[in-house]
Amino acid sequence: MRGRKLSRRAFATGAAALLGASAGAGAAKVAPAKRQVETSLGRLDIPAMPQRVVAIDSRIGLEQALAFDLPLVGYSHSRARSWVPVPASVPFLAAPPDLEQILMLAPDLILCPDSAPNSDWWPLLRLPAIAPVLPSNHRITWQENLTQLGGWLGRPEGAARVVAAHAEAIAAIRVRHRPVIESALFAAVHYDAIKRRLLVRSAGTRYGLVMPAQVLAELGGREVSADRLGPNGEVALDSFGDVLGAVDAILLIDFGDGGPMELAHEPLWQRLPAVRAGRVETVVGNCTFGSLYTARYLARAWDALFARLSA
Repeated sequence: MRGRKLSRRAFATGAAALLGASAGAGAAKVAPAKRQVETSLGRLDIPAMPQRVVAIDSRIGLEQALAFDLPLVGYSHSRARSWVPVPASVPFLAAPPDLEQILMLAPDLILCPDSAPNSDWWPLLRLPAIAPVLPSNHRITWQENLTQLGGWLGRPEGAARVVAAHAEAIAAIRVRHRPVIESALFAAVHYDAIKRRLLVRSAGTRYGLVMPAQVLAELGGREVSADRLGPNGEVALDSFGDVLGAVDAILLIDFGDGGPMELAHEPLWQRLPAVRAGRVETVVGNCTFGSLYTARYLARAWDALFARLSA
């Protein structure tokens, strides 16, 4: 069933089975309360108190659901990162998402990014056949997405508290390392050992508002400009010095694919001033995208890198 489209016949059969199984038991019950909201998908009726939530993306949707303590019944895309506190009881579903599998979970609410609405990985336009869908917008910050979701859920105060608490933590880091933050140039990078190129996670590439760049901007730091990079943020091996020679400190993202070890053997990497001076902080795990928990994780990583410069 993995990756298979949900046909009209399959949907109708599955939906009828689910409805038929619950008709007798639920006929006398009062219909659950609804909220009417406006999204990019139009006007929707969503549960006032969702009971069965599916997060299509393990980075944005899953983290948002956990921030609001929504009752999750599954998530897709990739396994939750180590810093994301997903309960062990929440299953990891097929990836790309299997619409029939999701249908059988009987969700009453689905969270899905709008990254590629017709794709197999983020089938935003096909999911409403199963349950109401609340989209996240990959062109705005994680705080804006969380605030927007809080408004739809009727929990604006909860979203405001989370954003404010994070802002306090960011402010403390800025105070602690203000001289370094204001004077230095930074880069967050991941090494593709197969293609022997760096991917610099600055804002403004095709990847959009990536999390390392978002958190660095919150902290007031300067990053390598996207116009120095390839469309996806790539830097070829022979351009390391030209693009990264003026960088004072580097956040090296370790995807767990052996990239940092391979990178350590590249002479052009070793010649970079930041590398020679030991101003490289390795952060474990793919933290390119996410929400609240990834923002917290990256704030600690940037703090550790600033401390290297402050020492």
